[in-house]
Amino acid sequence: MASTDPSVSLSSEQSSHPMKGILFLLLATTLFPVQDVIIKSLSGGFAVHQIVFWRGVFALPIVAGFVWLEGGIREFRLGSFWLQLARAGTGFSSYLVYYMALAAIGLAETAAITFSTPIFVTIFAMLFLGERIGAFRWLAVVLGLIGVVIIVQPGAGVFEPAAVLALLAAVFYAISIILTRKIGHRSNGGSMTVFTVFFFILAGGTLGSVFSNLEAASPHPSLDFLYRGWVMPAPRDWLLLLVLGGISGIGFFSLSQAYRLAEASVVTPFEYTYLPWAILWGWVFFGSLPGATTWVGLVLIVGAGLLIVFREAVLGRRVVRRKGLGILRQR
Repeated sequence: MASTDPSVSLSSEQSSHPMKGILFLLLATTLFPVQDVIIKSLSGGFAVHQIVFWRGVFALPIVAGFVWLEGGIREFRLGSFWLQLARAGTGFSSYLVYYMALAAIGLAETAAITFSTPIFVTIFAMLFLGERIGAFRWLAVVLGLIGVVIIVQPGAGVFEPAAVLALLAAVFYAISIILTRKIGHRSNGGSMTVFTVFFFILAGGTLGSVFSNLEAASPHPSLDFLYRGWVMPAPRDWLLLLVLGGISGIGFFSLSQAYRLAEASVVTPFEYTYLPWAILWGWVFFGSLPGATTWVGLVLIVGAGLLIVFREAVLGRRVVRRKGLGILRQR
């Protein structure tokens, strides 16, 4: 991988700071659950596309500032525009359905299902990149999928469709990771981040112009979150939207630093510290705790993800050591 990629490259000096990388990763996993709390609290009065739009607007100056400090416009390289567009589109789709799921189910359940992303990355890498999957990784994939089924409970008497949205978020994001691998050294982390934020702003505004004019009120919180017109935020809401942008910008930078200062196989397992925060804030702000089945599924999903990461690191696959199978990248 080219050394100009700030999200994945490691100089000899940077590789000697795994603890700093872990600390930056922990900062990101502490901030992003707060973002989910804010989005869930705003989901009763705002449209999801309006939140995505303003989140991107307020995040863009922060992201652009960090990119400028890391090399400025000289280092701006997109590579394939169409692959970048597809990557940003699948990333946007992932976060759109993720936020829609948050409107209906708990933070812990949404996060747990979405953390199945490494499982789908493994499957898609076999299908589209020709990577070979051994028996060990197949075992991890099967265990992870069992965990997803346990949480989603498709055959249960009371089935929550929002769980499927969380699962779609994992699938879309896995596709975006595969596309990131396809772009390879032709682009870099800063360029991809700025392009993605721009896409989020444009796509959020476009969806707003479409769904704001549709009369399709739904009793389900997820669809109501989508089929809703834009409203003028109150001063308190402007503050929350500004905080969302700040969390996104700082979170992007923290993730970039984490994967620059240490190999991904070192820091990626710490992304799962996101889950305790999601459980805690779900209980503190919304009075919800995961049920017994969610705990079982969560253990299986996390265990499968860690097995995949550690197995790939042991096998010495550079793409996992350097780029990882991270779930939070670009969130």
